[in-house]
Amino acid sequence: MNTTTALEVRRLSPALGAEIRGVDLREALSDAVFEQILKAWHAHQVILLRDQDLSEDQQWAFGTRFGPLAGGHNRQLEASREGIAYVSNVRKDGKPIGILPDGEMQFHSDQSYREQPSQGSMLHAITVPGAGGNTVFADCYAAYETLPAEVQRRILGLQALHVYDYSLNPTQRGGRDVAADVPRHVQPMVRVHPVTRRKALYVSRLMTAHVVGLPDAESEALLSMLFDHVEQPRFIYSHAWRKGDVLMWDNRCVLHARTDFDPRETRLMRRITLKGEPVLAA
Repeated sequence: MNTTTALEVRRLSPALGAEIRGVDLREALSDAVFEQILKAWHAHQVILLRDQDLSEDQQWAFGTRFGPLAGGHNRQLEASREGIAYVSNVRKDGKPIGILPDGEMQFHSDQSYREQPSQGSMLHAITVPGAGGNTVFADCYAAYETLPAEVQRRILGLQALHVYDYSLNPTQRGGRDVAADVPRHVQPMVRVHPVTRRKALYVSRLMTAHVVGLPDAESEALLSMLFDHVEQPRFIYSHAWRKGDVLMWDNRCVLHARTDFDPRETRLMRRITLKGEPVLAA
């Protein structure tokens, strides 16, 4: 591949996302090519590279160009490299070989319950069901920018508690009463992206439990309004998977969810999660 040639970048939807063509991730990428990919990621929030056939080592090598990988608290399957996990409904001896095996999963941003949430995540599709199991993305830049001015003023400076009860409610929002050892962290409701400097709404239906300092009813009403707002179709791209897809998204400005699929069909994805930085409040 000519390392000076501009890559083909094609929008995936009116809302967000872009497909990058002309790259074989099995090959070592020049700095010039990688910089084009990084620029496209920051511009489009979600990037797709199709028809890839990557080993763990090859996916790890590409992912670590963006930065160090983050570990997770859920370790149902250990891959050969630290920072790699499998998302799968394949079962061995009656137990899933990977994490988050079945069903619909509500909108969230990976590791928002940590002091330093993930900056980005990547999935490589190895086996996909015939239908369903889409990964759905919501643009948190646009969601914030289209809020009424009075709502923007209200939430600037507010914080919310993010929790993730992996044992009891890994895919659907649970109650506010969770065990003391469940991971949690207070985050600003509006964050600033460290690269683009744009403001993004930073709440999600799955992981944001309540607004700090507000009575329960007022907190729930505000959060419900924000959840409904960010999940509007005008902010959404729904990705229907094909074998060989490599899809990467920016957790600092995007929420993602999963649609349901037939549990009798196999869904096997290899995931890496990028280590992040402390959230910069707006």
